[in-house]
Amino acid sequence: MAKSKRRITRGRKKRGDTIKLVVKSNELVEARYMFDVWETRFFLTLIASITKDDADDKVYRIWFKDIKTNFQLKSNQSYHYLREAAISMAGKSVYIGWMNDEFRRGRMHRIIRFVDFLEDGQTGGRIGQQEYVDVSIDKDIKPYLLDIKKKFDPSTTRYTSYDLRNVIKLKPYGTRIYELLKQFEFKGFRTIKVEDLKDMFEITDEYPRFSNFYQKVIKYSIIAINKHTDLNVPLEHIEKIKKGRRVHALRFKIESKSKQEVAILRGDNLEQGVLFPAEEQAATSDEIVMTESDMLFAEFEEVVVRSFGVTPSVFLKMLNSGKFTKAQIEQAISVTRRAKYKQEISKSVPGFFVKSLKEGFTDPQEEQKKKRRDTVAQEKKRLKSELLALQEALSQKINDRIRDVTTQNHEVTQQAIDELRGNPVIATLIQAKEQAKGTALELEDYRKDEQLRAMVISNIVQQQKSQFEDIFEFYNPKIRKVEGELKGISIQ
Repeated sequence: MAKSKRRITRGRKKRGDTIKLVVKSNELVEARYMFDVWETRFFLTLIASITKDDADDKVYRIWFKDIKTNFQLKSNQSYHYLREAAISMAGKSVYIGWMNDEFRRGRMHRIIRFVDFLEDGQTGGRIGQQEYVDVSIDKDIKPYLLDIKKKFDPSTTRYTSYDLRNVIKLKPYGTRIYELLKQFEFKGFRTIKVEDLKDMFEITDEYPRFSNFYQKVIKYSIIAINKHTDLNVPLEHIEKIKKGRRVHALRFKIESKSKQEVAILRGDNLEQGVLFPAEEQAATSDEIVMTESDMLFAEFEEVVVRSFGVTPSVFLKMLNSGKFTKAQIEQAISVTRRAKYKQEISKSVPGFFVKSLKEGFTDPQEEQKKKRRDTVAQEKKRLKSELLALQEALSQKINDRIRDVTTQNHEVTQQAIDELRGNPVIATLIQAKEQAKGTALELEDYRKDEQLRAMVISNIVQQQKSQFEDIFEFYNPKIRKVEGELKGISIQ
Protein backbone atom coordinates (compact mmCIF):
# COMPACT_ATOMS: atom_id res chain seq x y z
CA MET A 1 0.00 0.00 0.00
CA ALA A 2 1.45 3.35 -1.01
CA LYS A 3 2.06 5.86 1.71
CA SER A 4 0.23 9.16 1.46
CA LYS A 5 2.32 12.26 0.99
CA ARG A 6 2.91 14.40 4.04
CA ARG A 7 3.90 18.02 3.92
CA ILE A 8 6.60 19.04 6.37
CA THR A 9 6.33 22.66 7.46
CA ARG A 10 9.64 24.31 8.22
CA GLY A 11 10.10 24.92 11.91
CA ARG A 12 7.24 22.64 12.97
CA LYS A 13 7.81 19.00 13.80
CA LYS A 14 5.44 16.39 15.06
CA ARG A 15 5.96 15.13 18.55
CA GLY A 16 8.30 12.12 18.36
CA ASP A 17 9.99 13.40 15.17
CA THR A 18 12.80 15.28 16.90
CA ILE A 19 16.24 13.78 17.39
CA LYS A 20 16.70 12.00 20.72
CA LEU A 21 20.35 11.15 21.02
CA VAL A 22 21.42 7.84 22.57
CA VAL A 23 25.07 7.95 23.66
CA LYS A 24 26.84 4.93 25.18
CA SER A 25 30.46 4.19 25.87
CA ASN A 26 31.79 1.45 23.62
CA GLU A 27 32.45 -0.66 26.71
CA LEU A 28 28.71 -0.59 27.42
CA VAL A 29 27.87 -1.33 23.77
CA GLU A 30 29.99 -4.50 24.03
CA ALA A 31 28.92 -5.40 27.57
CA ARG A 32 27.25 -8.66 28.52
CA TYR A 33 23.51 -8.19 29.05
CA MET A 34 20.20 -8.68 27.34
CA PHE A 35 16.95 -6.95 28.18
CA ASP A 36 13.45 -7.75 27.00
CA VAL A 37 11.56 -5.37 24.73
CA TRP A 38 10.11 -3.13 27.46
CA GLU A 39 13.34 -3.10 29.46
CA THR A 40 15.09 -2.00 26.26
CA ARG A 41 12.57 0.78 25.67
CA PHE A 42 12.93 1.94 29.26
CA PHE A 43 16.75 1.87 29.15
CA LEU A 44 17.01 3.70 25.82
CA THR A 45 14.49 6.34 26.92
CA LEU A 46 16.50 6.86 30.09
CA ILE A 47 19.75 7.25 28.14
CA ALA A 48 18.13 9.65 25.67
CA SER A 49 16.95 11.77 28.63
CA ILE A 50 20.51 12.40 29.84
CA THR A 51 22.03 15.77 29.03
CA LYS A 52 25.55 17.09 29.58
CA ASP A 53 24.30 19.58 32.22
CA ASP A 54 22.68 16.94 34.47
CA ALA A 55 23.72 16.80 38.12
CA ASP A 56 25.22 13.53 39.31
CA ASP A 57 22.24 12.87 41.59
CA LYS A 58 19.53 13.86 39.10
CA VAL A 59 16.28 11.88 39.22
CA TYR A 60 14.96 11.14 35.72
CA ARG A 61 11.22 11.01 35.09
CA ILE A 62 10.17 8.53 32.39
CA TRP A 63 6.59 9.09 31.23
CA PHE A 64 4.59 6.17 29.89
CA LYS A 65 2.90 8.47 27.32
CA ASP A 66 6.33 9.54 26.00
CA ILE A 67 7.43 5.94 25.49
CA LYS A 68 4.19 5.23 23.63
CA THR A 69 4.83 8.25 21.40
CA ASN A 70 8.56 7.65 20.86
CA PHE A 71 8.15 3.96 20.03
CA GLN A 72 4.88 4.43 18.11
CA LEU A 73 2.98 1.96 20.29
CA LYS A 74 -0.68 1.10 19.98
CA SER A 75 -3.24 2.40 22.46
CA ASN A 76 -3.79 -1.03 24.04
CA GLN A 77 -0.37 -0.93 25.76
CA SER A 78 -0.70 -0.27 29.50
CA TYR A 79 1.43 1.40 32.18
CA HIS A 80 1.93 -2.06 33.66
CA TYR A 81 4.66 -2.78 31.09
CA LEU A 82 6.69 0.29 32.02
CA ARG A 83 6.35 -0.38 35.74
CA GLU A 84 7.41 -4.00 35.38
CA ALA A 85 10.36 -3.03 33.17
CA ALA A 86 11.56 -0.40 35.64
CA ILE A 87 11.25 -2.76 38.62
CA SER A 88 13.05 -5.51 36.71
CA MET A 89 15.84 -3.14 35.65
CA ALA A 90 16.35 -2.07 39.26
CA GLY A 91 17.56 -5.60 39.98
CA LYS A 92 19.70 -6.06 36.86
CA SER A 93 23.38 -5.49 36.16
CA VAL A 94 25.61 -5.32 33.11
CA TYR A 95 28.93 -7.14 32.89
CA ILE A 96 31.79 -5.06 31.48
CA GLY A 97 35.20 -6.63 30.80
CA TRP A 98 38.41 -4.66 31.28
CA MET A 99 42.17 -5.19 31.18
CA ASN A 100 44.36 -5.30 34.30
CA ASP A 101 47.95 -5.37 33.00
CA GLU A 102 48.04 -8.49 30.82
CA PHE A 103 44.93 -10.06 32.38
CA ARG A 104 41.31 -9.50 31.47
CA ARG A 105 38.87 -9.08 34.32
CA GLY A 106 35.17 -8.36 34.53
CA ARG A 107 32.99 -6.17 36.69
CA MET A 108 29.24 -6.22 37.33
CA HIS A 109 27.60 -2.79 37.32
CA ARG A 110 24.16 -1.98 38.63
CA ILE A 111 22.19 0.39 36.41
CA ILE A 112 19.43 1.78 38.62
CA ARG A 113 19.93 3.09 42.17
CA PHE A 114 16.21 3.37 42.90
CA VAL A 115 12.89 3.42 41.06
CA ASP A 116 9.69 5.18 42.12
CA PHE A 117 6.51 3.87 40.47
CA LEU A 118 2.71 3.88 40.61
CA GLU A 119 1.47 0.79 42.44
CA ASP A 120 -0.75 -1.71 40.63
CA GLY A 121 -4.53 -1.83 40.84
CA GLN A 122 -5.26 1.89 41.24
CA THR A 123 -7.90 3.74 39.23
CA GLY A 124 -9.27 7.23 38.91
CA GLY A 125 -9.85 10.02 36.45
CA ARG A 126 -6.42 11.53 37.06
CA ILE A 127 -4.50 8.24 36.88
CA GLY A 128 -2.78 9.38 33.68
CA GLN A 129 -1.00 12.13 35.64
CA GLN A 130 0.71 9.43 37.72
CA GLU A 131 1.77 7.11 34.89
CA TYR A 132 5.50 7.68 35.10
CA VAL A 133 8.51 6.23 36.90
CA ASP A 134 11.24 8.24 38.61
CA VAL A 135 14.68 6.64 38.48
CA SER A 136 18.17 7.45 39.64
CA ILE A 137 21.24 6.10 37.80
CA ASP A 138 23.69 4.14 39.93
CA LYS A 139 27.03 5.90 40.38
CA ASP A 140 28.99 2.90 39.03
CA ILE A 141 27.32 3.08 35.61
CA LYS A 142 27.57 6.87 35.24
CA PRO A 143 31.05 6.79 33.61
CA TYR A 144 29.48 4.85 30.72
CA LEU A 145 26.41 7.10 30.34
CA LEU A 146 26.27 10.48 32.07
CA ASP A 147 30.00 11.21 31.95
CA ILE A 148 30.11 10.35 28.25
CA LYS A 149 27.57 13.06 27.44
CA LYS A 150 29.36 15.54 29.64
CA LYS A 151 32.66 15.00 27.82
CA PHE A 152 31.41 13.96 24.37
CA ASP A 153 34.96 14.17 23.07
CA PRO A 154 36.03 11.41 20.64
CA SER A 155 39.70 12.29 21.20
CA THR A 156 39.49 11.17 24.83
CA THR A 157 36.47 8.85 25.00
CA ARG A 158 35.28 5.93 22.89
CA TYR A 159 31.52 6.08 22.47
CA THR A 160 28.72 5.22 20.06
CA SER A 161 25.84 7.61 19.40
CA TYR A 162 22.72 7.42 17.28
CA ASP A 163 19.20 8.82 16.91
CA LEU A 164 16.69 6.86 19.00
CA ARG A 165 14.32 6.79 16.00
CA ASN A 166 16.63 4.28 14.32
CA VAL A 167 15.80 1.51 16.79
CA ILE A 168 12.13 2.05 17.68
CA LYS A 169 11.01 -0.79 15.35
CA LEU A 170 13.79 -3.22 16.34
CA LYS A 171 13.59 -6.14 18.75
CA PRO A 172 16.22 -6.34 21.54
CA TYR A 173 18.60 -8.55 19.52
CA GLY A 174 18.24 -6.18 16.58
CA THR A 175 18.97 -3.17 18.79
CA ARG A 176 22.14 -4.76 20.19
CA ILE A 177 23.36 -5.78 16.73
CA TYR A 178 22.56 -2.32 15.35
CA GLU A 179 24.68 -0.71 18.10
CA LEU A 180 27.59 -3.08 17.46
CA LEU A 181 27.49 -2.26 13.73
CA LYS A 182 26.90 1.47 14.28
CA GLN A 183 30.06 1.48 16.38
CA PHE A 184 32.06 0.48 13.26
CA GLU A 185 30.05 2.40 10.66
CA PHE A 186 33.03 4.66 9.99
CA LYS A 187 35.12 1.62 8.97
CA GLY A 188 32.48 0.07 6.74
CA PHE A 189 32.82 -3.44 8.13
CA ARG A 190 33.00 -5.38 11.37
CA THR A 191 34.05 -8.91 12.24
CA ILE A 192 32.60 -10.44 15.41
CA LYS A 193 33.17 -13.91 16.83
CA VAL A 194 30.01 -15.96 17.17
CA GLU A 195 30.89 -16.93 20.75
CA ASP A 196 31.42 -13.23 21.61
CA LEU A 197 28.00 -12.34 20.24
CA LYS A 198 26.29 -15.10 22.19
CA ASP A 199 28.26 -14.09 25.28
CA MET A 200 27.20 -10.43 24.95
CA PHE A 201 23.57 -11.49 24.53
CA GLU A 202 23.77 -14.01 27.42
CA ILE A 203 22.62 -16.91 25.25
CA THR A 204 25.74 -19.08 25.38
CA ASP A 205 23.62 -22.17 26.17
CA GLU A 206 20.88 -21.39 23.62
CA TYR A 207 20.81 -22.04 19.88
CA PRO A 208 23.47 -24.80 19.93
CA ARG A 209 23.11 -25.11 16.15
CA PHE A 210 24.61 -22.15 14.28
CA SER A 211 21.91 -22.33 11.61
CA ASN A 212 19.20 -21.64 14.21
CA PHE A 213 21.25 -18.82 15.78
CA TYR A 214 21.86 -17.23 12.39
CA GLN A 215 18.23 -17.55 11.26
CA LYS A 216 16.48 -16.44 14.46
CA VAL A 217 18.95 -13.88 15.80
CA ILE A 218 21.26 -12.60 13.05
CA LYS A 219 19.28 -12.77 9.81
CA TYR A 220 15.99 -11.62 11.29
CA SER A 221 17.75 -8.68 13.01
CA ILE A 222 19.68 -7.62 9.90
CA ILE A 223 16.50 -7.57 7.79
CA ALA A 224 14.87 -5.31 10.40
CA ILE A 225 17.98 -3.08 10.54
CA ASN A 226 17.96 -2.68 6.76
CA LYS A 227 14.26 -1.88 6.77
CA HIS A 228 14.03 0.53 9.71
CA THR A 229 17.41 2.18 10.40
CA ASP A 230 20.02 4.44 8.83
CA LEU A 231 22.30 1.46 8.13
CA ASN A 232 22.25 -1.05 5.30
CA VAL A 233 23.93 -4.41 5.90
CA PRO A 234 23.65 -6.58 2.76
CA LEU A 235 22.68 -10.12 3.72
CA GLU A 236 24.50 -11.53 0.71
CA HIS A 237 27.75 -9.94 1.94
CA ILE A 238 27.69 -11.41 5.45
CA GLU A 239 30.78 -13.60 5.45
CA LYS A 240 30.75 -16.75 7.58
CA ILE A 241 34.35 -17.31 8.67
CA LYS A 242 35.06 -20.91 9.62
CA LYS A 243 37.55 -22.69 11.83
CA GLY A 244 37.43 -26.28 10.73
CA ARG A 245 33.81 -27.15 10.12
CA ARG A 246 32.32 -24.63 12.57
CA VAL A 247 31.46 -21.01 11.84
CA HIS A 248 33.86 -19.07 14.04
CA ALA A 249 32.98 -15.45 13.20
CA LEU A 250 30.78 -13.22 11.07
CA ARG A 251 32.03 -10.33 8.97
CA PHE A 252 29.44 -7.65 8.20
CA LYS A 253 29.63 -5.04 5.47
CA ILE A 254 28.20 -1.76 6.82
CA GLU A 255 26.78 0.89 4.51
CA SER A 256 25.40 4.29 5.53
CA LYS A 257 22.11 5.32 3.99
CA SER A 258 21.93 8.82 2.52
CA LYS A 259 19.96 11.59 4.21
CA GLN A 260 17.40 11.29 1.42
CA GLU A 261 17.00 7.56 2.01
CA VAL A 262 16.54 8.06 5.75
CA ALA A 263 14.04 10.88 5.14
CA ILE A 264 11.98 8.66 2.84
CA LEU A 265 12.28 5.80 5.31
CA ARG A 266 10.73 7.97 8.03
CA GLY A 267 8.15 9.50 5.74
CA ASP A 268 9.67 12.97 6.10
CA ASN A 269 9.76 13.56 2.34
CA LEU A 270 7.87 11.24 0.08
CA GLU A 271 7.91 13.51 -2.97
CA GLN A 272 11.33 12.35 -4.12
CA GLY A 273 10.16 9.03 -5.51
CA VAL A 274 10.49 5.40 -4.55
CA LEU A 275 13.57 4.52 -2.55
CA PHE A 276 14.32 1.35 -4.51
CA PRO A 277 13.34 0.58 -8.11
CA ALA A 278 10.75 -2.14 -8.62
CA GLU A 279 13.45 -4.49 -9.95
CA GLU A 280 15.43 -4.19 -6.72
CA GLN A 281 12.35 -4.67 -4.59
CA ALA A 282 11.46 -7.82 -6.48
CA ALA A 283 15.00 -9.13 -6.15
CA THR A 284 15.03 -8.76 -2.38
CA SER A 285 11.44 -9.69 -1.61
CA ASP A 286 12.29 -13.35 -1.00
CA GLU A 287 15.22 -12.80 1.34
CA ILE A 288 13.42 -14.66 4.11
CA VAL A 289 10.20 -16.62 4.32
CA MET A 290 8.57 -16.22 7.71
CA THR A 291 6.05 -18.83 8.77
CA GLU A 292 3.29 -17.94 11.22
CA SER A 293 5.17 -19.68 14.04
CA ASP A 294 8.35 -17.75 13.09
CA MET A 295 6.48 -14.46 13.36
CA LEU A 296 4.95 -15.41 16.72
CA PHE A 297 8.37 -16.48 17.99
CA ALA A 298 9.94 -13.20 16.88
CA GLU A 299 7.14 -11.17 18.48
CA PHE A 300 7.11 -12.89 21.86
CA GLU A 301 10.67 -14.21 22.22
CA GLU A 302 11.85 -11.32 24.41
CA VAL A 303 9.13 -11.91 26.98
CA VAL A 304 8.74 -15.68 26.86
CA VAL A 305 12.41 -16.66 26.39
CA ARG A 306 14.34 -13.74 27.87
CA SER A 307 12.02 -12.65 30.70
CA PHE A 308 10.25 -15.90 31.64
CA GLY A 309 13.18 -18.22 30.86
CA VAL A 310 11.38 -20.67 28.57
CA THR A 311 13.96 -22.35 26.34
CA PRO A 312 13.71 -21.43 22.63
CA SER A 313 13.30 -25.06 21.57
CA VAL A 314 10.32 -25.58 23.92
CA PHE A 315 8.62 -22.36 22.81
CA LEU A 316 9.23 -23.14 19.12
CA LYS A 317 7.84 -26.64 19.52
CA MET A 318 4.66 -25.23 21.06
CA LEU A 319 4.29 -22.67 18.26
CA ASN A 320 4.99 -25.23 15.51
CA SER A 321 2.15 -27.37 16.84
CA GLY A 322 -0.27 -24.74 15.53
CA LYS A 323 -2.45 -25.08 18.63
CA PHE A 324 -1.95 -21.60 20.07
CA THR A 325 -3.15 -18.26 18.74
CA LYS A 326 -1.63 -14.84 19.34
CA ALA A 327 -4.49 -13.99 21.70
CA GLN A 328 -3.86 -17.14 23.77
CA ILE A 329 -0.13 -16.34 24.03
CA GLU A 330 -0.89 -12.77 25.11
CA GLN A 331 -3.29 -14.06 27.76
CA ALA A 332 -0.70 -16.52 29.10
CA ILE A 333 1.89 -13.72 29.21
CA SER A 334 -0.46 -11.39 31.10
CA VAL A 335 -1.43 -14.09 33.61
CA THR A 336 2.22 -15.09 34.15
CA ARG A 337 3.32 -11.47 34.59
CA ARG A 338 0.71 -10.81 37.25
CA ALA A 339 1.42 -14.08 39.05
CA LYS A 340 5.14 -13.29 38.95
CA TYR A 341 4.58 -9.75 40.22
CA LYS A 342 2.37 -11.01 43.09
CA GLN A 343 4.87 -13.81 43.88
CA GLU A 344 2.20 -16.45 43.35
CA ILE A 345 4.41 -18.83 41.35
CA SER A 346 5.54 -21.58 43.73
CA LYS A 347 7.94 -23.39 41.38
CA SER A 348 9.41 -22.17 38.09
CA VAL A 349 8.27 -19.23 35.98
CA PRO A 350 8.96 -21.10 32.69
CA GLY A 351 6.87 -24.04 33.85
CA PHE A 352 4.05 -21.75 34.95
CA PHE A 353 3.95 -20.01 31.57
CA VAL A 354 3.98 -23.28 29.60
CA LYS A 355 1.17 -24.71 31.72
CA SER A 356 -0.70 -21.42 31.54
CA LEU A 357 -0.59 -21.48 27.75
CA LYS A 358 -1.46 -25.15 27.43
CA GLU A 359 -4.34 -25.09 29.92
CA GLY A 360 -5.59 -21.56 29.24
CA PHE A 361 -4.98 -20.18 32.73
CA THR A 362 -6.94 -17.07 33.57
CA ASP A 363 -7.31 -14.72 36.55
CA PRO A 364 -9.80 -12.04 37.72
CA GLN A 365 -8.13 -9.30 35.68
CA GLU A 366 -8.08 -11.43 32.53
CA GLU A 367 -11.74 -12.30 33.03
CA GLN A 368 -12.49 -8.62 33.46
CA LYS A 369 -10.69 -7.94 30.17
CA LYS A 370 -12.78 -10.61 28.45
CA LYS A 371 -15.98 -9.11 29.84
CA ARG A 372 -14.92 -5.68 28.61
CA ARG A 373 -14.12 -7.09 25.17
CA ASP A 374 -17.47 -8.90 25.05
CA THR A 375 -19.30 -5.75 26.18
CA VAL A 376 -17.53 -3.66 23.54
CA ALA A 377 -18.25 -6.27 20.85
CA GLN A 378 -21.94 -6.37 21.78
CA GLU A 379 -22.16 -2.55 21.81
CA LYS A 380 -20.44 -2.32 18.40
CA LYS A 381 -22.86 -4.90 17.02
CA ARG A 382 -25.83 -2.94 18.43
CA LEU A 383 -24.57 0.37 17.03
CA LYS A 384 -23.84 -1.14 13.59
CA SER A 385 -27.34 -2.61 13.52
CA GLU A 386 -28.84 0.76 14.56
CA LEU A 387 -26.78 2.57 11.93
CA LEU A 388 -27.86 0.14 9.21
CA ALA A 389 -31.51 0.56 10.21
CA LEU A 390 -31.24 4.36 10.06
CA GLN A 391 -29.51 4.26 6.67
CA GLU A 392 -32.14 1.89 5.29
CA ALA A 393 -34.94 4.07 6.69
CA LEU A 394 -33.34 7.17 5.13
CA SER A 395 -33.04 5.41 1.79
CA GLN A 396 -36.67 4.30 1.94
CA LYS A 397 -37.88 7.81 2.82
CA ILE A 398 -35.89 9.27 -0.09
CA ASN A 399 -37.33 6.68 -2.49
CA ASP A 400 -40.87 7.46 -1.28
CA ARG A 401 -40.28 11.19 -1.75
CA ILE A 402 -38.72 10.57 -5.21
CA ARG A 403 -41.93 8.78 -6.18
CA ASP A 404 -44.01 11.73 -4.98
CA VAL A 405 -41.82 14.30 -6.77
CA THR A 406 -41.73 12.43 -10.09
CA THR A 407 -45.46 11.77 -9.96
CA GLN A 408 -46.15 15.46 -9.56
CA ASN A 409 -43.65 16.43 -12.27
CA HIS A 410 -42.88 13.81 -14.93
CA GLU A 411 -40.09 15.91 -16.42
CA VAL A 412 -37.89 15.68 -13.27
CA THR A 413 -36.55 12.22 -14.14
CA GLN A 414 -35.73 13.15 -17.73
CA GLN A 415 -34.01 16.34 -16.53
CA ALA A 416 -31.84 14.24 -14.22
CA ILE A 417 -30.91 11.86 -17.07
CA ASP A 418 -30.04 14.80 -19.34
CA GLU A 419 -27.86 16.21 -16.54
CA LEU A 420 -26.02 12.89 -16.26
CA ARG A 421 -25.44 12.74 -20.01
CA GLY A 422 -23.83 16.18 -19.76
CA ASN A 423 -21.19 14.76 -17.40
CA PRO A 424 -18.28 13.44 -19.58
CA VAL A 425 -17.41 10.59 -17.24
CA ILE A 426 -20.99 9.39 -16.75
CA ALA A 427 -21.74 9.92 -20.45
CA THR A 428 -18.95 7.45 -21.30
CA LEU A 429 -20.52 4.90 -18.95
CA ILE A 430 -23.96 5.40 -20.53
CA GLN A 431 -22.51 5.02 -24.04
CA ALA A 432 -20.82 1.75 -23.04
CA LYS A 433 -24.13 0.39 -21.73
CA GLU A 434 -25.91 1.48 -24.90
CA GLN A 435 -23.28 -0.22 -27.07
CA ALA A 436 -23.70 -3.42 -25.06
CA LYS A 437 -27.49 -3.23 -25.47
CA GLY A 438 -27.26 -2.24 -29.15
CA THR A 439 -29.73 0.61 -28.79
CA ALA A 440 -30.30 3.81 -26.82
CA LEU A 441 -31.24 3.42 -23.15
CA GLU A 442 -34.86 4.04 -22.26
CA LEU A 443 -36.33 5.27 -18.97
CA GLU A 444 -37.03 1.72 -17.83
CA ASP A 445 -33.34 0.85 -18.35
CA TYR A 446 -32.34 3.54 -15.90
CA ARG A 447 -34.80 2.11 -13.36
CA LYS A 448 -33.51 -1.46 -13.72
CA ASP A 449 -29.75 -0.68 -13.76
CA GLU A 450 -28.75 -0.33 -10.11
CA GLN A 451 -25.76 1.91 -10.85
CA LEU A 452 -27.64 4.31 -13.14
CA ARG A 453 -30.70 4.31 -10.89
CA ALA A 454 -28.57 5.47 -7.93
CA MET A 455 -27.07 8.26 -10.08
CA VAL A 456 -30.51 9.44 -11.22
CA ILE A 457 -31.83 9.48 -7.64
CA SER A 458 -28.78 11.41 -6.44
CA ASN A 459 -29.23 13.96 -9.21
CA ILE A 460 -32.91 14.42 -8.46
CA VAL A 461 -32.13 15.00 -4.78
CA GLN A 462 -29.52 17.60 -5.74
CA GLN A 463 -31.91 19.38 -8.12
CA GLN A 464 -34.86 19.31 -5.72
CA LYS A 465 -33.04 19.93 -2.41
CA SER A 466 -35.91 21.76 -0.77
CA GLN A 467 -38.13 18.71 -1.27
CA PHE A 468 -35.82 16.52 0.85
CA GLU A 469 -34.60 18.91 3.57
CA ASP A 470 -37.04 17.65 6.23
CA ILE A 471 -35.88 14.03 5.69
CA PHE A 472 -32.17 14.87 6.00
CA GLU A 473 -32.80 17.14 9.01
CA PHE A 474 -34.46 14.22 10.77
CA TYR A 475 -32.08 11.37 9.87
CA ASN A 476 -28.62 12.94 9.41
CA PRO A 477 -28.13 14.02 13.08
CA LYS A 478 -29.18 10.54 14.24
CA ILE A 479 -26.80 8.88 11.78
CA ARG A 480 -23.89 11.18 12.76
CA LYS A 481 -24.56 10.49 16.45
CA VAL A 482 -24.43 6.70 15.98
CA GLU A 483 -21.35 6.98 13.71
CA GLY A 484 -19.62 9.06 16.40
CA GLU A 485 -20.46 6.52 19.11
CA LEU A 486 -19.24 3.69 16.88
CA LYS A 487 -15.98 5.51 16.12
CA GLY A 488 -15.46 6.27 19.80
CA ILE A 489 -15.92 2.68 20.90
CA SER A 490 -13.65 1.43 18.08
CA ILE A 491 -10.61 3.42 19.31
CA GLN A 492 -10.97 2.57 23.00
